[in-house]
Amino acid sequence: MADILNVGTSALLSLQRAITTTGHNIANVNTEGYSRQRVNFETLIPQLSGGSYIGSGVNAASIERIYDQFLTSEVRSRTTSQNGFQAFSELSSRLDSLLADPDVGLSPTLESFFGALQDVANNPGSLPERQVLLGEAEVLADRFHYLDSNFRSLESELNARIETSVSDINSLARSIAELNEQVVRATAASGGAPPNDLLDSRDQLITQLSEKIGVTTVAQSDGSINVMVGNGQALVVGFSAQQLQAFDNPYDGTQTLVGIAGLSGSVTDLGRFLNGGELGAVLDFREQVLDPARNQLGLVAMGLAATFNEQHQLGVDLDGQPGGDFFRPLSATYTANPNNSGLSSMSVAISDATALTGDDYNLRYDSGQWTLTNLSTKVSQTSAGPFSVDGLTVSVAGAPVNGDTFLIQPTRQGATLFEVVLNRAEDFAGASPLRSQEILTNIGSASIDDLTVNDASALPLASQVTLTFNPDALGAGIPGFDVTGIAGGPLAYDPTSESNGKSFSLGGFEFTLSGDPQVGDELIIENNLNGSGDNRNALALAGLQTTNLLHGGTASYQDAYGGLVAGVAVKTRQAQAGANTEQVLLNQSVSARDSVSGVNLDEEAANLIRYQQAYQAAAQVIAVANEMFQVLLNATRR
Repeated sequence: MADILNVGTSALLSLQRAITTTGHNIANVNTEGYSRQRVNFETLIPQLSGGSYIGSGVNAASIERIYDQFLTSEVRSRTTSQNGFQAFSELSSRLDSLLADPDVGLSPTLESFFGALQDVANNPGSLPERQVLLGEAEVLADRFHYLDSNFRSLESELNARIETSVSDINSLARSIAELNEQVVRATAASGGAPPNDLLDSRDQLITQLSEKIGVTTVAQSDGSINVMVGNGQALVVGFSAQQLQAFDNPYDGTQTLVGIAGLSGSVTDLGRFLNGGELGAVLDFREQVLDPARNQLGLVAMGLAATFNEQHQLGVDLDGQPGGDFFRPLSATYTANPNNSGLSSMSVAISDATALTGDDYNLRYDSGQWTLTNLSTKVSQTSAGPFSVDGLTVSVAGAPVNGDTFLIQPTRQGATLFEVVLNRAEDFAGASPLRSQEILTNIGSASIDDLTVNDASALPLASQVTLTFNPDALGAGIPGFDVTGIAGGPLAYDPTSESNGKSFSLGGFEFTLSGDPQVGDELIIENNLNGSGDNRNALALAGLQTTNLLHGGTASYQDAYGGLVAGVAVKTRQAQAGANTEQVLLNQSVSARDSVSGVNLDEEAANLIRYQQAYQAAAQVIAVANEMFQVLLNATRR
């Protein structure tokens, strides 16, 4: 009887555990990250009786978590990618909308500014048109400031998101380390049986961590799990959690970086190694989109200011005075690393604003040499200095020591500092400082055309320049023009072959001679003393709008800004496409994982009925054993 009772009892106990586990599954059907559990039964060791082995019943050997490590890792990986693309897409879309908006973008304002400039060229002596031009210039400056202000506001938002993400990552890391300890202790207390619910909780925390940053995990023999981020930086090791830190960029206090504290207390920047998730996307967006956009907008501002000022200075205003700066002259910006220990210094001059690229540079001193590295192309050059690169002249001085570094951001502050410095409408230099004329007594048809000034330092002319045609100006019967009033003559000119025009350059100005001069014909070049009706410099300034001046002479102002807008748009589209694709892949990964680990209520209901019926049958076994025992007692009773 005892054997039958033991068989029935073992069945009742084992089935009770199965029913409890099934109920646990049903109760957690909506619990995020829960993996269904299953009771594994095993036969008890049979007993030898009468030459045969008699079964001893059943035992609930273990409660297994239905779990697939590969599918779970796939979900984490897709979660990291999807959150990263989504965050990148969201940020990039906002910047794209700002730059391309016809109401707040730069393009319409540039059009209005050059339209007002053309109006001045059409009526150069009118003050109202000049006042409108100054007003449009102020609007242009305000638009640069508005865009730059939005860039800086977005930078502040990125800093806040970085700090929040770092805080969340640190909190999750501490919780994972605590669960590691609980898992190890629970496993040891059970003699090796895994604490399934604790394992689910830990996996859920790691999945939440993967939303913030890309992670890799390594399981340990004691049941704990190590978590790494970036290129292998340990975040959780056993029961210990390393803490990331958000700290100010030593070169730019308006930027927040992510690092980890070393043994000496110094913080090592990990930003370039962190990828994936929300934090990785924020860092990537700043490096790949926001900073380049600020640089390119600054390049447009600096290129416009430099080239417009250069041409404006080649003209004269309504008072006959040489043109000055129309916009504030802008200079390149750079920052020394605050940890520099040497007595080194440097200066950066813009030698050619049209050659600026918008790239940033790192200057570092090691082993007696300076190395200048383009941070975009990674191209380096090493020397004792100075350096000449991309329209910049970088000079170094002082007594440097190994490790001294400088960050050069030539155009970063261009839009911030863009400003109109011309105050009076009368000071706009719309006229050319020189004019030409033919003597009325000339017999021939020679004339001076396309008179342009390219160097105002030699102006005004000390005296009138007179060109007199001489059939033997250069001797040996070579005709040309004798020149008086300035050095540089005589000028070879043969009416029989060059009557359609020949260009010359003298003392900072250029011109074209054409026509058929006769002996003694004179052409005059003189200071333009009354240029109120002259619009030649205004036309030259208006022509800058469509001239390829930026990016090494390959792009106009509009082209450069259009390239900025297009670059952001491409990044935005790529991020949106990536986010959509990763969402589909994530859904597929979750479905694949849930098909293995998820709770199916129909299946659990069937199991519950099956275990219930088996439990009732086991109880009947005990009832039968009891009846048999009673029969035996009754048979032996006296």
